[in-house]
Amino acid sequence: MTMCKPKMILIAIVLSCLSAASRAQVTNINPTAPATRLEALETNVGVVIIMGTAPAGSISVNAAVVSVTCKEDTDTSTNQKEYGILVGIRQSGQPEDGTVIDYDELESLVNTIDYFSKIDWTVTPLTGFDAFYVTKAGFRIAAFGSKHNGTIQFAMRSNSMSKGMVLSAEQLAQFKGLIVSAQHKLDSIRTGR
Repeated sequence: MTMCKPKMILIAIVLSCLSAASRAQVTNINPTAPATRLEALETNVGVVIIMGTAPAGSISVNAAVVSVTCKEDTDTSTNQKEYGILVGIRQSGQPEDGTVIDYDELESLVNTIDYFSKIDWTVTPLTGFDAFYVTKAGFRIAAFGSKHNGTIQFAMRSNSMSKGMVLSAEQLAQFKGLIVSAQHKLDSIRTGR
């Protein structure tokens, strides 16, 4: 009986190690769900997806270029269509970093830019502020200021950028113009005019 006990312990240890090794090989079985409807449609498998694009324009922001591209995705098996834009940020020497924004977020984004363009020191009695808006996919636009230096500035960044890019008020207005232009282009194809 004493010989069987060490064998049983050894078998238990081996089985435990095998079980742990098999768990270590499990990859992420719950990937992050797509943040936007456009991204969700693009994850459909076993069907043909048509991704239509059209450039709305671009602006230079310091050493970077910010572009806006109209998107229309179609699942050909159901004829489901989703619309939106891709905001691309290409910093010098880096690949373009793009963030998808669904069509239903565009009006809110335009209204936010309007709000930021009129923001002043009355938003808080404190000496500084940081106002921001974030889309479903993590594109962030902000206005921030400090009474110590008397300036209000604007910034934007994608969800994968660690720091935002500072924009002038004129660049913010140009960016809004690109979004409005893309919104009009998408309106015309959505209504068939």
